[in-house]
Amino acid sequence: MFHDLRYALRTLAKAPGFTAVVILTLALGIGACTAIFSVVDSVLLRPMPFPESDRLVSIWETNLPDYPEFSVSPGNFCSWQEQAKNFESIASSQESSYTLTGTGEPARLTALRVSANYLPTLRLQPLLGRNFRPEEDAPGAGTVALLGYGFWQRKFGGRSDALGQTLQLDGRPFVVVGVMPKSFRDIDVIAPFAFTAHQRQ
Repeated sequence: MFHDLRYALRTLAKAPGFTAVVILTLALGIGACTAIFSVVDSVLLRPMPFPESDRLVSIWETNLPDYPEFSVSPGNFCSWQEQAKNFESIASSQESSYTLTGTGEPARLTALRVSANYLPTLRLQPLLGRNFRPEEDAPGAGTVALLGYGFWQRKFGGRSDALGQTLQLDGRPFVVVGVMPKSFRDIDVIAPFAFTAHQRQ
């Protein structure tokens, strides 16, 4: 084996161009394998960061063949909540954004609009404060919000007196009722859907 290795090294040294191609091919192959494994590990092998994540399912609407998967309409979601008996709880979320004003230059915030039972369905609790109440997920109810961990650190320096503060989001006042744990670092604000009667139809 030692003689074979020595012979291989001598051969590679005599052909530097070929050697460079071999090394580059190996590097690309190892890098691609590492990237693919990282994706598979995070998506398929590693469980989601929620308690009892094996009991969670995602539900989508379909309209084949044109639309194999699209978001559930508010009306259907509300109907499923009322009628579905095979699930302990059905919750909904949608990525959104708000414009923060009243504190210097306007800033665009990443947001998550959710049904009031979203966090209880995921078995999650705010780091500080409380979750949304069912009556706060209704049109005309006082607007409330939960802060993402990263935004709480940037805006309020991680202080507990962030609770009860008012943020002007899209020109409306939102009262901060809680702060999310570090797993919500990439979301700035979480607010209830508060579907209107027309949307619930």
